[in-house]
Amino acid sequence: MKLLRTKIWNWWDVWMLKWCAFLFGIAAGAYFHEYVVPYIWFILAAAILLTIRPAIAYWKD
Repeated sequence: MKLLRTKIWNWWDVWMLKWCAFLFGIAAGAYFHEYVVPYIWFILAAAILLTIRPAIAYWKD
């Protein structure tokens, strides 16, 4: 069994995966609120930096 394999996802599979990750993040943030708030700027900066590379790869010719 190959652990990493290429798969073409349907749009609804990607949509459901994104919503699951979004809702899990909301639940984790609400549960660990005391630990998340002091580091909110670091978390936002990390999210922005981690978004740059996939965005460039997506729109690059």
